[in-house]
Amino acid sequence: MSTRHFTREFMGVAAKILGSCKTLFKSLEEVEIADKSSMWAPFHDEEEWELAHFLMKNIGQTKTDECLKLGIVHNSSVSFKPARSLLKKVDSLCTRPAWTCKMIDVVGDVVGKDGTLRHEQLELWWQDPVECMEELIGNPAFWDVMVYVPKHAYADAQGEKRIYDEMWTGDWWWDVQTKLPKGTIMAPVILSLDKTSLSVFSGDKKAWPVYLTIGNISKDVRHQVSVHAMVLIGYLPVLKLKCFQKKTHLLAGYQLFHCAMSLVLQPLIDPSCHSKEMVLHPILAAYVTDFPEQCLVACNKESQHPCCLVESDKCSDLEECAWQSMTDTLKTLQHKQRNKQLRKFDMEGLHAVYRPFWKDLPFSDIFTCITPDILHQLHKGIFHNHLLQWCMNLMGEREIDAHFQAISCYPTLHHFKKGISTISQWTGTEHKEMQCVFMGLLSGTVEDEVLLFQQHMDTTLEAMQESLKTFHSYKHVLVEMEVHQDFNLPKLHSLQHYIASI
Repeated sequence: MSTRHFTREFMGVAAKILGSCKTLFKSLEEVEIADKSSMWAPFHDEEEWELAHFLMKNIGQTKTDECLKLGIVHNSSVSFKPARSLLKKVDSLCTRPAWTCKMIDVVGDVVGKDGTLRHEQLELWWQDPVECMEELIGNPAFWDVMVYVPKHAYADAQGEKRIYDEMWTGDWWWDVQTKLPKGTIMAPVILSLDKTSLSVFSGDKKAWPVYLTIGNISKDVRHQVSVHAMVLIGYLPVLKLKCFQKKTHLLAGYQLFHCAMSLVLQPLIDPSCHSKEMVLHPILAAYVTDFPEQCLVACNKESQHPCCLVESDKCSDLEECAWQSMTDTLKTLQHKQRNKQLRKFDMEGLHAVYRPFWKDLPFSDIFTCITPDILHQLHKGIFHNHLLQWCMNLMGEREIDAHFQAISCYPTLHHFKKGISTISQWTGTEHKEMQCVFMGLLSGTVEDEVLLFQQHMDTTLEAMQESLKTFHSYKHVLVEMEVHQDFNLPKLHSLQHYIASI
């Protein structure tokens, strides 16, 4: 945490020291010393380790074999000549918690030629999430950026300007810590997943990799890919489920997803099985994923909002709406299981997933865990697909391209030398770079100083809310100018939940 913050310490007892034990890294170091092994083992020295690291990171197995057959390498003292030998050395290195594989037999509702119901088998791979968290906490690289106790941070000594920049500065951690036994350590779990293609030219297999990190680690550090603070804990397979009829295919996919996630996250329900005296409490704090997966997690249809009960035709209104309740949702699902016809079930747009994976997770509310989808809702959604198009209708493509082309080159700004109308595929970075100069292009003037907020305060959150109110107050101008007629956009409604998520 920055030294310019004024903090208010947690009033209760948290992260009490009960004793000490060896971390995984310390145990490995002692084994190396006892065996008198080199720190570069199983490689001879640092140079051989660097060669192995380069080959594994940048070159495939076939090209690695060709590289190792080169005279300058073959005649050297490198201990691995074929690529297979290199892979054996890499496999002998100490790895993270062991992987578990479970075969899941999915029985469909389509009758096969033999008169029996068709079925498919799939592989589910995962690591124990609690062991992965213990490894992150025991990693010496994170010791200086790890926090175990919640705090309230302020920009002033009087405590009037509250700051929200790290997870431990928010109200959620503080509130949950008061519910835990005194002296325990809370590990806020942050999960992330997205569909990934495993093959492009030789098939269409896909998987859902599940990643985990913890909120104890400073966000500036855990967001860096190179520090490996985000751990891969599982692969959820994605099958076509041809053993199901078209009308039941979607529901089967929902149920399969929740069944697989329940297996992966089972240790979070009862982490005490890992030790006699459990002082680490892993609690699901955030679930980062795209909108379709958000609806999948929340067990509702994509026509509904995953976090609140806004009606599908009320997304254009700036009105407060009730948040989804885990208790009410589970009751509705239970009633649906007993009674096939249920009006509330249909109104809320739920799917018949009677045992969602988050059902028994302690101290967690899955609907508040779902984070805003910044890329698809804000950058690509509201800004690019709507606001940008409205402005282009007002100014014309040629005019707005001319404005972008006329921008002087500046080291920290991206120069769109060909304009923006010809760009067919945008990245998240390009969206943000365009937004940095967009308002200046429209108004014809720019501020002398540009303030980039790395943290939020009560004043910035109030400014966000006022900006949203201002847009809704003047959106009728776009209707009057026949730029856009209908603002019933789920992505627009999602902006109302950003402040609560922060």
